[in-house]
Amino acid sequence: MITITLPENYGAPIAVALGAIPFLGFIHGSITTSLRKAAKVPYPHSYATIEECKANPKAEQFNCAQRAHSNFLENASQTMLFTLVAGLKYPNAAAIAGAAWVFFRSLFLYGYVYSGKPQGKGRMMGGFFWLVQGALWGMTVFGVAKDLLTF
Repeated sequence: MITITLPENYGAPIAVALGAIPFLGFIHGSITTSLRKAAKVPYPHSYATIEECKANPKAEQFNCAQRAHSNFLENASQTMLFTLVAGLKYPNAAAIAGAAWVFFRSLFLYGYVYSGKPQGKGRMMGGFFWLVQGALWGMTVFGVAKDLLTF
């Protein structure tokens, strides 16, 4: 039988990983859905064509929202896992880093969709999420995994 002892303040990493990150995913989906209607891109099509974007600025904005949402989905699950696992050893640091990730991902979304910069280049304002995600990975691998491998 294996017993896992959770740190006293492990609720903070749980709140970020299982609360804030999924909530940001809901926001992504809501924005993308609302812009789909304005862009007139019917289901099941994922993106507007280049021609549609040239004819309708809302189509380009929809594409930016769709790509921001896809990028979020590509990174959210591992960030949730890193936050939960790193939180076993570093609950406060993991919660702070997870919250920072949510903050920078929000900036990424805002910049991508609403900055008005061509080709979604406004997303760079939130690009620091990569550094935070790397820090969470580092806390997971070098902090927790190291302890798990020493029997």
